Amino acid sequence: AFVHSGADPSAPDALERLLDAGRAIFAEARLPMDVEAVWWPRFVHTAHGIIEWERKRADGILSRHAEIRASALSIGTTGKTLSGRADRVDIRADGKADVIDYKTGSSPSKGQAHRLLAPQLALEAALLARGAFGELGQRQAGELCYVRLKANGAVEPESILKFKKSERTAIDLAEEAWERTERLLSWYDNPETGYLSRALPFKEGDTEGDYDHLARVLEWSAGVEADGGEAE
Repeated sequence: AFVHSGADPSAPDALERLLDAGRAIFAEARLPMDVEAVWWPRFVHTAHGIIEWERKRADGILSRHAEIRASALSIGTTGKTLSGRADRVDIRADGKADVIDYKTGSSPSKGQAHRLLAPQLALEAALLARGAFGELGQRQAGELCYVRLKANGAVEPESILKFKKSERTAIDLAEEAWERTERLLSWYDNPETGYLSRALPFKEGDTEGDYDHLARVLEWSAGVEADGGEAE
């Protein structure tokens, strides 16, 4: 709502305008009193972090677009289409775009996104490059970024372009994600291709796959993770 209002994050009243937007949304939600008593102070802390983050990058941003939808595009010769909605796309002074996804948790991880095990941001960039976000035209992404909103109010931007010793451009990730999606759809178009319940399991205790109940994953699981860390 703050972005849609066209508010300038560098303006002296930016924080108050963000808080006003929050008050309006909270009023519409009509939360139970005990829930609002927890959520509103958390929102106030987060609002301060958001404005601080916005101001640090304001000079390089020409326009901000929130909750912007991409129309469906055909994926190669698969007969399938891909559409979506980006949390946010910012147009930069150099003509490229920052594709941003807000996260309130730790999943997916930076490593999963960088390796395209969680390709949402990269696919949004691919749609952007193909003109699917109509009003934005055809643009290359310059940054793919999670903005993690922490429970303590901290706002932590996290680029997925660099992970450990691997560094990629947004354009490279976008095109590879698009190519992989086309190959995957072609693979599953073959009626002899089975649907695995756990093609790429991240953690042994993760049993939230669409087919895990049919494969009886929980019943047949044995042992526990030693450290709860991300699988390599």
